[in-house]
Amino acid sequence: MEPMETKRWPVVEVALNHPTILPVYKKVHNYEHHPREGPPITLLSGGTGARNLSETLVRYTHFSSHVLPMFDDGGSSRELRQKLAMPPPGDLRNRLMALSDMSMSGNPEVGRLFRTRLPAQGSPEQLHQLLEDYLDESHPQMERIESRYRRIIINHLERFHRNKPADFDLRGGNIGNFVIAGAYLSIGDLESVIFEFAALAAARGNVYPVCPGATYHLQAELEDGQIWIGQSRITSQTHAPIRRLSIVEQQPDGRFTPAHPTINPLADRAIRKAALVGYAMGSFYTSIVSNLLVAGVGQAIRETKRPKVFVANLERDNESGDMSVADMLEQLHHYLQLSDTAPGQMKDYVQYVVVGTHGPDTGGRRVPVDLDRIRGLGVEPIVLPLEQDAPGDEIRHDPQMVAAILLSLC
Repeated sequence: MEPMETKRWPVVEVALNHPTILPVYKKVHNYEHHPREGPPITLLSGGTGARNLSETLVRYTHFSSHVLPMFDDGGSSRELRQKLAMPPPGDLRNRLMALSDMSMSGNPEVGRLFRTRLPAQGSPEQLHQLLEDYLDESHPQMERIESRYRRIIINHLERFHRNKPADFDLRGGNIGNFVIAGAYLSIGDLESVIFEFAALAAARGNVYPVCPGATYHLQAELEDGQIWIGQSRITSQTHAPIRRLSIVEQQPDGRFTPAHPTINPLADRAIRKAALVGYAMGSFYTSIVSNLLVAGVGQAIRETKRPKVFVANLERDNESGDMSVADMLEQLHHYLQLSDTAPGQMKDYVQYVVVGTHGPDTGGRRVPVDLDRIRGLGVEPIVLPLEQDAPGDEIRHDPQMVAAILLSLC
């Protein structure tokens, strides 16, 4: 149906159990005034694509859960994986900071520190000295952090500094990642590290790796017969369409062998207890589909009876090429079935898809929205003007509109 306008925001009539006007702004406003009573929404998406949505949800609920893939092999995370044999911390840190309550005393300073990166250029000696400077409580960034947090952060950073190999490449390294690395070296349990880091950041929500492990990587079999290994390569370089995405594990001798990790029990519980499960926007294969490769994810989603919503990307990326929204839904269904012991129908995994109003747009940068095919798959489209005003020609979701839709469906 065509979107209708109110005096405040656009709305659309959608056929749920009965014709319903979305978003339900009365419900959204109630959550905004009582976020501690907000619904438990679980999102599956890694990377930075859903960051703005995560930051926005904090205003409406303190009970969102974020299930993230653990296959990042780029930048600072790559070096930490290779040299310290730990899971990649970058996406975890990024999402925890998105959930951080910046109204609390000291949190903005913690947030700025955890987003700080060392220079991308410089000699090893210069970079090691810059890192050592952060170990001094009188460092300009450290002295602005409350003492109860400062000492914990410095302790973890010191542990990382002591234990990193002499050939560790610090160029462009993220201080927050180094703090997580120090905590991991001390505790050895990623879930405990996340719990402590969430307390430091006063996160208003939960973050769970879809599966633990430091040696898992993504492998893409392309239509032209090539096989590419590594999330950073798949997402950053133009390539032929992806025929099949899978998980491989790097062995001590460097070989990659097929891997079949199972879902983290905490992620499984977050999905099953959610008032809504959302596949949030992000790089289609490496941020969204990669979560669905883990055994048990499809089963957990199928067995929950709450709404399941796909927030479709607005803009094409290197991974999805010329795929339409209906194509993406078919791929979601395929991979969800693979991670389910009793594969279900499309409606068992996705009931609604949130799309923009740009239509087919086959010649542009936007992902084509083919409403007839979407409905033919048994999925109800929620069509609204989703684009946020952005600098230049950037195409970006309006996180408040997306949040309002998700909250309305809870």
